[in-house]
Amino acid sequence: MVILPQLIATVPPYYEDTYIKAEYVEICEEVGEEYNICPELLMALIEKESSGKADAQNGSCKGLCQVSEKWHSGRMERLGVTDIYDPEGNIRLAADYLTELGAEYEDIATVLGWYHGEADPENKISTYTTWILERSEELEKAHGK
Repeated sequence: MVILPQLIATVPPYYEDTYIKAEYVEICEEVGEEYNICPELLMALIEKESSGKADAQNGSCKGLCQVSEKWHSGRMERLGVTDIYDPEGNIRLAADYLTELGAEYEDIATVLGWYHGEADPENKISTYTTWILERSEELEKAHGK
């Protein structure tokens, strides 16, 4: 297989470590930097929530990070997100919510539990939370962090 040099330059060096699209990886990096969130955590969240499918829907939760318009309409308005399926807007909504939760709860496992809508995440760690934390760590190691 021949890969054109100009295409190599557009793909982050660790794109192959995750199966989400390169453009989503780039958005995770940008939004992660803006919100002071590890981009690999956002990538792991996307893998778990939607398998990298921007049009994913599960009940009222939609998009890459499975954000609910019902619960986050005010956040959407504040951030200027008009299309819940827009990858950048969806990732930004998730990062903003994670940041809000992080201001209230210091423990990242608790933050992820609340993000996922779990009952009593302060007192138990779920398989969901464990998976995201482990996957995030794998991606960080693969990226030399």
